[in-house]
Amino acid sequence: MALFDMIVLIKKRLDSFPEPYHEWLFRFSQFSVWATILLVLKCGYCYVICCNPIICVWWMLKFILLVPHLQRDFSSLQVLLCLKESCSALLDVSFAVLINIIRTTARPQNRSSMEELLLPSKMDTAQGRFGGVPNGIICNCWDLIGFKSIKPVMECGVKRQLDFEDLLELPIDMDPSSCHTLLLTSWKAQERNEYSHPSLIKAICLAYGWPYFRLGLLKVLNDCLGFAGPLLLNKLIHFLQQGSRDYDGYILALSLGLSSVLKSFLDTQYTFHLSKLKLKLRSSIMSLIYQKCLSVSLAERSKFSEGEIQTFMSVDADRVANLCNSFHDIWSLPLQIGIALYLLYKQVKFAFLSGIAITILLIPVNKWIANVIANATKSMMEQKDERYVAATLYNLAGIHFGISPHMGLFLKC
Repeated sequence: MALFDMIVLIKKRLDSFPEPYHEWLFRFSQFSVWATILLVLKCGYCYVICCNPIICVWWMLKFILLVPHLQRDFSSLQVLLCLKESCSALLDVSFAVLINIIRTTARPQNRSSMEELLLPSKMDTAQGRFGGVPNGIICNCWDLIGFKSIKPVMECGVKRQLDFEDLLELPIDMDPSSCHTLLLTSWKAQERNEYSHPSLIKAICLAYGWPYFRLGLLKVLNDCLGFAGPLLLNKLIHFLQQGSRDYDGYILALSLGLSSVLKSFLDTQYTFHLSKLKLKLRSSIMSLIYQKCLSVSLAERSKFSEGEIQTFMSVDADRVANLCNSFHDIWSLPLQIGIALYLLYKQVKFAFLSGIAITILLIPVNKWIANVIANATKSMMEQKDERYVAATLYNLAGIHFGISPHMGLFLKC
């Protein structure tokens, strides 16, 4: 695309329609950057690009720096120019998200000196030719988007029932010992900085904050594409009403379909990586609680019942992990509502206020429903704790009943 822009500039120059020098500089630098990236990828030094933090941050900031340029192009109301610049900006953002995902996945994890908490695992991780990058990390973009790595498992599942050996190997960054070490390091840093009041929330943010922030950037792009469909449909309707014979109608119809397809891909990627982050966070918290139970004294542990400890490790860990869905919704939902109301105002003027009134009236109803659910959940958790204690006592009584005859014979002897 940058090469096409260079050719267009040269053609305008030959036709005596010169462009400003800053336009030449922008297109030439854009072409040089992508040519350098392709050359580096061809030479096999992808790790230099994917794992350099400065380059990763720069690609994330590049889209923000392109906003004035996109605003100027969109103000021209030329469909072909707007589509070309939108595709170029989308390619930049996609490449930025891709290299950050690769950098996060390929980042070497410190192996824990602590043995496996529950089950021993002897898992050999194949290393690629880039040293710290596992095989399969450097793959083409379509394999990453289409989840090609799961295809052998699905083909095996069609033929027969899957066994544990048929599943894919667990990535090194999702290993429970790696997750435990990452969160434990952040927690110890909190204890050193704030000895009297260490914060688990700050430790979690220190361990998983940056990957979660990158998912937020992906969600911003996904939410923006959600409004691309209605806007393109509006332009298409205006085009049909005008009855023009230009090619703008084909471009708008094609863009409408491509935006829907691209949004589905981005939505799938966001859900997948968010689920991975939730699993790592849940594993970290469970292993941290398990280690704490093993290290505290009996007097400290007696402050909590077995049911409460079990609830901490299972239910409460799940609750903390499920908060990952809510934090991005805190800013995403108001942003979507604000944009939707603005678009409604552009179409129907002040008639959109009726929708705001209905939304405000539903807030007390939703709050009442949320309070009912919270009270029911609290009662259910208390019943679960009591059930766990009762089941433990019942099992101990059965064990005592089973070993009593043998203990009697042993004492007689």
